[in-house]
Amino acid sequence: MPGLDRSEEPAAELVALLNLIRRYMGELDWSYQVLQRNTGVSRSTWNRWYTQKKLPKREALVKFADAAPRTVNRDELLGLWDVAWQAQETKQARATDCVPDGDEQTDRHTSATPATTSTSEQQASTATTSHTEPKMRSGKKTGRVVAGIMSAVVLGGGAALWVIKASADNSAKSPGASSSASPATSQATASPLTACHSDFCASVEPKGTVCSLDAITAYTGRKFGVTVELRYSPRCDAAWAKMSNTSPDDRVIITPKRGDSEEYRQQYGHDAHTRMVPVTRPEDARACAKIQDRGTVCATTSALSSPTPT
Repeated sequence: MPGLDRSEEPAAELVALLNLIRRYMGELDWSYQVLQRNTGVSRSTWNRWYTQKKLPKREALVKFADAAPRTVNRDELLGLWDVAWQAQETKQARATDCVPDGDEQTDRHTSATPATTSTSEQQASTATTSHTEPKMRSGKKTGRVVAGIMSAVVLGGGAALWVIKASADNSAKSPGASSSASPATSQATASPLTACHSDFCASVEPKGTVCSLDAITAYTGRKFGVTVELRYSPRCDAAWAKMSNTSPDDRVIITPKRGDSEEYRQQYGHDAHTRMVPVTRPEDARACAKIQDRGTVCATTSALSSPTPT
């Protein structure tokens, strides 16, 4: 993220976990759609965990392992999740310790004062913590698993690492943000540099991603005074549909040859666009607009253009 130091880069434990998930997906030949069907977790959520370097929910990984027990090593997967979770908790605790000013300092000082904290309250707090924190696996097996995966991170990297690292590297180059920026401010500033590729772009908003930087209009169509474009990003291997001179309640749709369509109903203004679908070339998708009370217009005329804003 812009303005943040290297401590804000994804932890090696998290990168290792994401790479392991991606490796299992490759061995199973599973798309995000299949992953969604087998785990009950939406494909956009899986994608967000990758692109925003978030720790997946443990319950989702349990369902993933249970759905493919012959391929996914449950102990390996959950063992690495435990390590990544512990690294995240440690990092957050250190970050909290580094902000001792204002009301937070007063609250922390007060909560640490023996006179205001009874023994029963301390015991209740300890019980709550031990109940909510997942149990860490111990022993040589987990150690071997983590060591092996961490080696893979150093030597291989993989698709998940590329996504996360691309976002971190691009963000680091963006000037002007203060190192003390709040998480909400930093996230909003970093959004234009979100990186994804192919399946990682499924159901992702193109505006505010690197995909918009090299996007071209591959096909266009005009009817009823409306213009429809099939937008394509070679960098991301992703496409989306855009319509202009339209009105609220008009709909724009992109339909790939493989996978699910994306549709958006215009809410206001005079143009709108869909989220992205993964395609290897623009010919693998079709963009159309459904104009209420008039009909449908599709982008069927080749119109390869230079990169233009989303």
